[in-house]
This record gives sequence, C-alpha cells and structure tokens, in this order.
Amino acid sequence: MIYSDTSTYLGIVQDIDFLLFGSSTATSPYAIADKTRNINNWYDTVASIIIKANANWEWDDNNKTDLPIATTALKANQQDYNISGESFLRILKVELKDANGNWQALFPITLDDKRNESMTDYQKTAGTPREYDKLGNQIFLYPKPNYSQSASLKVYYQRNVTHFTASDTTKVPGFAENFHRILSYGASLDYAISFGMNNKISIFTPIIEKMKLEIQDFYAMRGHEQKSTMSTQPEDFGQSTTSTFWDGDIGITAN
Repeated sequence: MIYSDTSTYLGIVQDIDFLLFGSSTATSPYAIADKTRNINNWYDTVASIIIKANANWEWDDNNKTDLPIATTALKANQQDYNISGESFLRILKVELKDANGNWQALFPITLDDKRNESMTDYQKTAGTPREYDKLGNQIFLYPKPNYSQSASLKVYYQRNVTHFTASDTTKVPGFAENFHRILSYGASLDYAISFGMNNKISIFTPIIEKMKLEIQDFYAMRGHEQKSTMSTQPEDFGQSTTSTFWDGDIGITAN
C-alpha cells in the first residue's frame, strides 16, 4: 500500500479519509502534516511489535538500501566507540578483528555483571578485547585494544524505520503488505480521539488490536525452519545414586 495516490485514491493517506469521512476523494480537514506524523508514530509501534516477536529472523525495514552492519577503526588505548552515528534499537552482535587479522565474536557484559568490581580498573591493561559493554550509543571494549587497525570493530544491529514525509507518494511501509492498513487505521484512531468521534473509536480500536496480534503471530513464525530439537536419555529408576540434570546446554551432576 503506497503512501499517497491522488489518481486512484488507493494510498494510506486517502484510506484515512475514507475511514473517517466516508470518502477518499472529499476535501479533508485532516492536514497532511498531522496525518504524516501520526502514520509515523504507528509505523514505530509496528516496528516495536515486529522486533519483539521476530526472535529468529532479525527484521529490517525493506526501504533500507544498506545492511544494518557498521564497522569502525580500532585505536590503541581507546576504550569507547560510537558506531557510525546510527540510532540503534538493539545491538545483536559485536565482532573484532585481532592484530593478526582474525575476526572473533566479543562477549557482552553489563554493569550489573560487574557490580562488585570497579569498571575503571576492570581489565585496565590494554590487550586484545574479549568483551564489550553498551552505554548509551557507546560500546566499551574490555580490555581496551593495544593496537590500531582500520575497519576492525563490527556491529550487527537493528535500527528504526525509514519514516514518511508529507511529500511522499509511491513509498511503501517496510513491513509485510498484508498489514499496511494498520497505519491508516491507527492514524484515523488518533484523529477520532482528538475530536471525540466515539463511534469511530469503538470501531477502530478492536480492529487495530486484532491487527497487532496478527502482526505479532506472523513475524513470530518467520524463521520457523529452525526446528526445536529434543533428546532422550535412559532412566535408571533410582538404581544409581548419581543423576544428571540439564540446564540449557550445561550438564549439572548431583549426588
């Protein structure tokens, strides 16, 4: 569903007028700047639903022309790095190229992991970084590197959507087409709330909630080819005094 189409009146903008006023061709009191703002707010809401639901397939707005992977240079004795100025919604993975040119994954830590340690003194001797922490838009490496090297810190991330502008026409939302109409319903609901259109509110609200659930279910199923596996082990019915319990991938033996 394209953003705006004044020829066939099949765009999101025209659908809003149809939902609110019964005609996509009538002169609308709903200003295009207000429509655009509210459409973008609902676009953000959809992105949040998708990212929460999409555990096995890292979604990215289809309108993006590059990959959500950023690289930057390492500088000797520099601990914190701001990657490419992107506004990250979520960091997925961080990799580093060591002084020998080999890439390795870094292990994420948090301040809570080291709550009994001074982060100022934590791994203070420069070397090859093995861990990283996130603070704001910065990534902190531990230990800080003892070498400089170009394009040697790589970040995989999820980012925000590409918002619409009031002058857009053929641009489409960057998620599954089946659900594009949630943007016109959402922006229509915002207008109805502002002007006390209670009948419209009562109609739009359950439709939008149903769409949200459908989006969540749809994106939760992406990556379904990654099947869960289950293994069995023989039961000795108490004949042994030692039994093994499984906690994730770690075997814990209890006597």
